[in-house]
This record gives sequence, C-alpha cells and structure tokens, in this order.
Amino acid sequence: MAPTPPLNQFAAMTRRQWLRGGGAMAGAMLWPELLRAQQTPVVGAPAKQVIVIYLQGGLSHYESFDPKPEANSAYRGDFGHIPTSIPGVHFSEHLPLLAKRAHKFNLIRSAYVNSPSHPVAIHQTLTGWDLQGASVEGKNRNQSYPSIGAVVAHSLRHRAPLLPAYVTVPHSGQLGRRVHYATAGPLGAACEPMESGIPPERADAIFDGPPDLNLPKNLSLDRLQERLTLLKSFEGASTLREIEGLGPYYRSALELLSGGAASKAFNLNDEPLKLRERYGQHLWGQQTILARRLASAGIPFTLVNYTLNQDHGQDWDTHVDNFSLMKDVLLPPMDRAVSALLDDLEERGQLSSTLVAMFGEFGRTPKINSNAGRDHWEKVFSVVLAGGGLKSGVVLGSSTRDGDLPHERPVPFNDILATIYHQLGVPTDTVFHDQLGRPNPVLAIGAPIPELLL
Repeated sequence: MAPTPPLNQFAAMTRRQWLRGGGAMAGAMLWPELLRAQQTPVVGAPAKQVIVIYLQGGLSHYESFDPKPEANSAYRGDFGHIPTSIPGVHFSEHLPLLAKRAHKFNLIRSAYVNSPSHPVAIHQTLTGWDLQGASVEGKNRNQSYPSIGAVVAHSLRHRAPLLPAYVTVPHSGQLGRRVHYATAGPLGAACEPMESGIPPERADAIFDGPPDLNLPKNLSLDRLQERLTLLKSFEGASTLREIEGLGPYYRSALELLSGGAASKAFNLNDEPLKLRERYGQHLWGQQTILARRLASAGIPFTLVNYTLNQDHGQDWDTHVDNFSLMKDVLLPPMDRAVSALLDDLEERGQLSSTLVAMFGEFGRTPKINSNAGRDHWEKVFSVVLAGGGLKSGVVLGSSTRDGDLPHERPVPFNDILATIYHQLGVPTDTVFHDQLGRPNPVLAIGAPIPELLL
C-alpha cells in the first residue's frame, strides 16, 4: 500500500479537541493560524466546473477498464478485451466507444478505499472522510463533514451568482434515497444541492425540470413578487426595488422561478434532438446531456447518479448475474453517454475547463461467486478523470495479474478528491467554520496526483 500522506495541519484538530479547548477561547488563541489557513480559491485555476458521474454499487474493473485475460479462471470472467486508442492498453469488449477515446481521458487502475461497506465507502468517496457507524438505518446523512459538491458550492458560488452552485441529477440520495452523503452537512442550507428531478428516458420527450422550479398552479410570478416584497417589508423595506436587498435565498428563489438563467440552464428541451439522441435513448444519456448543459451554463458542480432503479439505487452492485447485467444493461448506456459527453465538451471547446470524473464507491471481488456475480472489493478499482486542465491519455497505476490488489502506484481515494479540488482552485487545507464556530478542514489527508497535472 502507498504511504499514508501527511495530515493537513489544521485537520488534525478534531471537534472533541475543539470543545476540550474551550470552543471560542480555543478559536481566539488559534485565530491567527486559522486565518492563514482560510485560503481563498486560486485565481486562474484551470477547471471552472466539474461533472462527477457516480456509479452507485461499485463498478467491476474486470468487466470495464482493467480486464485480466491472464488471470486465474476463477477470476477473469468470460468477456473479451479490445485495444484502445492508447497503444498497449485494453478495455472490456463492451466499452468500444470509450476504447476509441481513451486518449481523451486519464485512467487510474490502482485506486482504493478502506471499507467494503456501501455507506462507509460512499461517504468516503463523496466527502473524503470516514463516518463511523455509517449505515442505511443509522447515520445515513452528512453530519460532521460536507460533500465535495457542497465544499465547491461554498467556495465557488460567486462564479455564477444567478445559478445554483451545486446540482444533483436526479436527486441527492444514494442507494436509492436510503443514504444522503452528497449533502452539505455542517456547511448549511446555502450549500445544499438543487435536485434536478428525473429526466425522461427518450430523447424526444419533454423534461419539466426541477420540481422546485415550478410555481404552484395558484401562484403567479406577480403574486410571488408581491409576497417577497411583503416579506421584505417586515424586515424594514417596502418597495419592489428593494427586493435587490433580499438575502441570497430569496434572490435565488426569485431568479429560479422567474425563468432566468437557472431555468434556461435546466431547459433540456432546447437541446437539438440529434444531440440528445447521440447521448442515448435512455435515462443515463439524458441525465448526462443535462449535466453538460448545466456545466456549460457555469454551474460549478454537478453530481450525476448513474442508477436505473431509483428505489434500490445500486445497479452496479452486481452480486448476481454480473456478466449479463454488465453486457446488456449497464455498460452500453454508460459507454455511449460518457463518450458523447467527452466529444460534446471537446467540440464546444469546454473540455479543458470542465473536469469529468467517473467512479463508484469501490470495486468488485476477484473471485466470481456461485451466483455468477462479484461481491464488494475495496482494495483496488478504476477511476476515470478527464479534462479540467489535466493531462490526457495517462494510465496511472496497475493492479496485479489477478486484479486483486494494486501492483504499481497505489492511489488512495482522497488523492483523487484532492486532484479535483486542486484543478478547481480550492485549497484542501482551507478551514471552514460551522454555525458553532468549529473548524472544518476540507480534507484531512490527500494530495493532488502529480502524474496528471500539467
């Protein structure tokens, strides 16, 4: 395993230590150092927005980006492998479109997390922190630590003041809606994601947009403005012009509901039919073109949950019938949608400023089980990173011949999150404070991956 990266200096002070130190008194004593840690986003960072495609349940690297034709027969499965646009690199035979575009993205074949539990690993990959006791039944929401999307919203919302800074497609839940680790936690309501709602599966179908953007039938925009003016009058203002002085929540609500920039960004129906068809006549295709549209509008962070079953929510958790599911249900729509996304962003000249990441919470077991499936495996899996000012065509790390462990250049998952933050210009040693004044570092450990940086 790779050596543990050094702790960020201020991440080492836990909330318990903060309380033991007297809370506010401790803050006063540490204030000069904390101010130095309160770094602002880096000016001129190469990535302006991020699209994270999240493969809930855990993608099998054997059947996708890291086939093992020489592995033990109990491990390798029955898929063939095909050459990619990078000499000597092969993908599964069921990713032909991405294989042709391998030079457009980077592939990490040696990522790992530290738990085979869905909730624990989901929390880790979406926040960079462990949540002890994470479970569907118990700690199923962000409590101590915000998601990466919420941190980006907190840091970069000034870039697009008339747009939501963070959107989840179709909603913020994982494992269906049984856990919610993509939320803001201690950063509060201002950094919570806007949920897009579920797009249609057909390219020619109408998308109504987020439920929160639709006014109730008995409430016109004029009446909404009257209500906001009345609300402001209770705060000491009384004219419509003074709506400009409303707090950020009210201003955002009025902008969203009045058909402004945000409403236009979500208007998937404005996309040409041929382009929507290019992404695919399926849910993931329409989710992905919506994410591209949001990124093009300037929304800093979009999380796309690639899940077909909105109740169960872990389609990639292929304990049973892994090979049929991967071949017939999962890989083809992913291959098409992500390939179209990379092409579309490149053709618009936006790939260099839009970082696209694709990963799940862990991988699948080397050994095929008695149900022709693969079980949870946290020790090694593959991650895709593209655009956003990174190099392209880099295949970093490797797994062993049987695909059970990292072989060369193990990559702890926090390094992937640190790379995303780095490209956006969000320093990982930034310390935020929650409503009680407690310090919240972005990441405790993790460093940008030097092999991917220009």
